[in-house]
Amino acid sequence: MKEAIRRKRKQLGCLPRSKYDIIVRCLNGSFDVPVKKRTPEENNCLAMIRKRKDFELGDRGSLLCGGKQVLVKEDLPRFVEKMFMENKGCGARVIYNKLKVNYTGFSEQAILEILYNSKYYHEKYPRFTNKPKPKTITEEEPGKRWQIDIINMKNQSVSYKGSTYSYILQVVDVYSRYVMPKPLKTKSSREVAKALEDVLMVNLAPDIIQCDNGLEFKGPSMKLLLNKYNIKMINSRPYHPQSQGKCERSNSVIKAKILFATKSKRGFNWVEGLQDLAYAINTSFKRVLGGLTPFEAYYGRSHVFTKERHSSREIKKTIRRANKKAYRSLLKNATSPSKYKVGETVLIRYPF
Repeated sequence: MKEAIRRKRKQLGCLPRSKYDIIVRCLNGSFDVPVKKRTPEENNCLAMIRKRKDFELGDRGSLLCGGKQVLVKEDLPRFVEKMFMENKGCGARVIYNKLKVNYTGFSEQAILEILYNSKYYHEKYPRFTNKPKPKTITEEEPGKRWQIDIINMKNQSVSYKGSTYSYILQVVDVYSRYVMPKPLKTKSSREVAKALEDVLMVNLAPDIIQCDNGLEFKGPSMKLLLNKYNIKMINSRPYHPQSQGKCERSNSVIKAKILFATKSKRGFNWVEGLQDLAYAINTSFKRVLGGLTPFEAYYGRSHVFTKERHSSREIKKTIRRANKKAYRSLLKNATSPSKYKVGETVLIRYPF
């Protein structure tokens, strides 16, 4: 753990030309500015040299850090553009991994910002001001809409009471983010419908269940179950996981919890401990819920019984405010539109 922290601390950020030159002068012995006349930038460079202790000069007088050549901030766009063209329009991560073999002094985020401002990048990935705003799926109260999905656990299959389990049915309440997972042996329509009915037996049936286009959600067993509880089934857009955003996010969280429990506890059986993991998720505070837990948003009270019961009106107000704040942040962080000159060729995908 200490080694990881130390390694992260040694990562060198982007150095502007002025700081680069000061460090080179300090290393070759030509820096002779008196202490009282030094600028804050010069003092900062001297402190950086004392702290890092891995700066050195190359054969041609270039600055090295950890054996790699330091790229000047002003030169980074030229290197990024060259890599972008040589690798036929690759992304920021590919460029970062290729450059860091021989160079240091930059980050993947810095490369991404350079690409966003590059005309070559905009020719390949055009962005327009008339693009529709992203729509988020929200609800006004708990138990109205669920999202369901299948988590593939084949690489972590476990045996429990004589049966082998390889899947998880994930059920998420859209309003509260409350999760209700169920282990599955297979992902056949009959078994998925049976697991979903087990969830419905202890919770009020929602008006809408949203799922992807998997065949396990289209079998006769599932149709009978939906008719029995008078539930409307909505399929999300094909090849568009954002339509199932809340469920996809919950899937990654529960898989991370299972991985943590498996590594920290020898012999951990995720089927046996699945409900404990779900409880940990449901009692964790979420910023998107305005600091409430999914348990509080779903049941209207804290999971700690000594606390007072919440007003449903207060909960709705808090969650509505948090959702609006998250949506404003989503719009704010959206990438700015591309800038083009008259006469430039732009290739766009036409929705047939």
